[in-house]
Amino acid sequence: MDWILPLVGGLGIGSMLTRLIEHFLVKSMSKQNRFYQEKREAYLGLLSALHAAAVSPSNENSKNYALWQTRVELFGAAEVAKSAQGIVDTNDGPRETRDLHFKNLVQEMKKDLKD
Repeated sequence: MDWILPLVGGLGIGSMLTRLIEHFLVKSMSKQNRFYQEKREAYLGLLSALHAAAVSPSNENSKNYALWQTRVELFGAAEVAKSAQGIVDTNDGPRETRDLHFKNLVQEMKKDLKD
């Protein structure tokens, strides 16, 4: 009988610790998932805005691209934002340089979303 009370108490504390650890793990995974979704949405929106600006250049499409670029700066990786700015900076420059920034943009997006 002397061993039953410590055993039951120990199981209760172990159960509480397990639940506490599970709670923090679920919370952490939820946060990571939310950040991933924000990045993904920002990256897809940026690519869509870039496409619209390339197909139909206009002041409105340029402003839409700038909006998505800002979202990428908020939620995305610094290298992705740098490549997005490189596309803007080479708008009137050589096609090869602009294409290089675009390829880098896509590579950095893929890299960031894999992490």
